Amino acid sequence: MLRNASPCSLSGLLLPVILLVITLGCQPEKTIRPEKSISPGGDAAPAISQVHPVTEYYYPPATGSTWETVGAASLGWNVTKLNEAVAYAGQNQSTAFIILHKGRIVSETYWRGWNSSSAAVIASATKSIAATLCGLTQQQGQLSIGEPVSKYLGKGWSKAPGAKEDLIQVRHLLAMTSGLDDSLRYVADAGTRWFYGNAAYHQSLYLLDRVSGKSRDALTRDLLGSRIGLQHSAWRIDSLAGINTMASSGRDMARFGLFILSKGAWAGEQILTDTAYFNAMTNTSQPLNRSYGYLWWLNGKSSFMLPSGDSGETSPVYNRTFIPAAPPSLIAALGRGDKKIYVVPAKDLVIIRHGSETGTPAAALSSFDNQLWTRLSAAIP
Repeated sequence: MLRNASPCSLSGLLLPVILLVITLGCQPEKTIRPEKSISPGGDAAPAISQVHPVTEYYYPPATGSTWETVGAASLGWNVTKLNEAVAYAGQNQSTAFIILHKGRIVSETYWRGWNSSSAAVIASATKSIAATLCGLTQQQGQLSIGEPVSKYLGKGWSKAPGAKEDLIQVRHLLAMTSGLDDSLRYVADAGTRWFYGNAAYHQSLYLLDRVSGKSRDALTRDLLGSRIGLQHSAWRIDSLAGINTMASSGRDMARFGLFILSKGAWAGEQILTDTAYFNAMTNTSQPLNRSYGYLWWLNGKSSFMLPSGDSGETSPVYNRTFIPAAPPSLIAALGRGDKKIYVVPAKDLVIIRHGSETGTPAAALSSFDNQLWTRLSAAIP
């Protein structure tokens, strides 16, 4: 049809097309930006993916930095009070503070030169990871927590008389009821005394080494880390305590908390399938310290006991709930230096805090816990 058209008429027809192409090519690329994370006084959080309505649980990809976010206001939270809680964390020697709701980031803040990939030892919060590894190893049939420790470590692993050592089962190591002191000497029969002892706990790690035949990094990676996307976590020697512990980033702590919040599941896969073990781990494990499961601290109980140091002395019983200002359903992985992984099933929450001591050094509970939760409870209905 254009065969006989003149050059001028062709120009007239082509010019609008050319102009349209040029115009479209010059348009800026549209970018969907997430709702800004709450970061008062801290460094900006890394790029987070588009905000989605809160429905089911969300699980971040195993690789990369993508992590969905949700606004506090859209959840009906008091944003002003939440800002105050985050600021309180920052004012008290925190390096990382993250709040998840149903797996999505509500707030993520870093201070003191930290970012999303910064990692440091989490001290005794490692114990809760170790308990999970024991459950996953039992699930594979490589150990049974109801068996004597000597079945796996051999006779003479402790300094207790042989007959007394034979009473100590793996579950007693996890419940802190081995009856041994921190030199592995016999003090009482297994199951009759609660004592927060690192030496007895570390036998559970040696046991995992023995039955798995793997390094701790390899075991952690194969059973858990590669499946939930732990990217900045590894076993290290804690230079202050001189013992083997995990070093983790704030985000890896949050991933582990989300795994526990999901009752051992991740993105539709039930990883810890031993329901009985999970329930025993996250509930009172013995009648002596009602606020202790298998290497997990429990809120909402009528009483609790705390670590009493290396002397072997029995801790007094405190007849109140562990963290009064926190929800009763809270369970926690707690470490020296106020390392915190709070998991709150009744509110679909995971909250982590990384940093150094906020005051007087404490192996587990400190005044920071209740002060922080007083502020968080004012913000989160």
